[in-house]
Amino acid sequence: MGRMKNRWKYLMLGCLAWGGGLGLSAQTQAVPTDSISIISLMEQVEKNTYCRVGDIFKVRVGIKSCADNVFLNRNWVTEQNIPEESLLRNLISQENIRSWHIDHNTCMKVLYPHFELEGKKAVYDIELYPKAKAYLEKHKQQLQSRKYLIDAGRKWYEMWVPQNPAYFDLPKLVFPDISLTPRFTFDSSKSIVNGNCYWIPAKNKEEEYLLLLIEGISNSKTITKYHDLKFNNKLYSGRRRYLAQYIEKYPIPQPHTEITDKIVDLVRNLNSCSNSTEIQMTDTLEILVKQAFNLL
Repeated sequence: MGRMKNRWKYLMLGCLAWGGGLGLSAQTQAVPTDSISIISLMEQVEKNTYCRVGDIFKVRVGIKSCADNVFLNRNWVTEQNIPEESLLRNLISQENIRSWHIDHNTCMKVLYPHFELEGKKAVYDIELYPKAKAYLEKHKQQLQSRKYLIDAGRKWYEMWVPQNPAYFDLPKLVFPDISLTPRFTFDSSKSIVNGNCYWIPAKNKEEEYLLLLIEGISNSKTITKYHDLKFNNKLYSGRRRYLAQYIEKYPIPQPHTEITDKIVDLVRNLNSCSNSTEIQMTDTLEILVKQAFNLL
């Protein structure tokens, strides 16, 4: 309920056409970079936060089958019974992601027996898919051993957490749960997202704009430092957790200003650029992110 109220407030304030003076940034003063301490960095980011990711979006975890050896496969052609192509979907996993890009050539395919029907999750009738049925029958004993799924009144060949099938077809922001550095990237390939990643779908153009803004901010060194200071959650070898409850607390500066529009335009270019031009653009991004939070 809280997210919906904040989302309504955000849209009512004129998300599509900012008139200026509505955000907090106009009421704050910039702090010189060389004088920014840990405390002042946090204070400046907080003061110049228009809203947070969780005020507008729900961060979702990827699919969880509880039988990955059955549903996930890097080389389906080696199987005696290859499921119908319509049930095999590209799968984005943490190893396929780096900042700004997804290596779709390394993505495996997942047997995804779910679809949307009248706005609700549904599961395909495998009697209509004889190849998939033959493949799944071979693993029926293992799949039926997921007693929690059977007790919930669901079909033995379903995934435990399939998420909303229709949302995977939407443009979305994707990032791994555990990573040494931030690896937020934008996907428009209609791929499924694995359970070792989180994702946020965009339901319209305005939300797409906001996800691109969030992508740019989240991949910056400034917000990486903010993440470490606020959540203090480094694991082995300096790896960070990018849990939903953390990312939903990420700050968003006032959208549709000259600076945040530049961030979004730059992120669009980064999402499609080659490695040779990425470094120069990320240097520019760091400056823009600091400007967006009045850190310059």
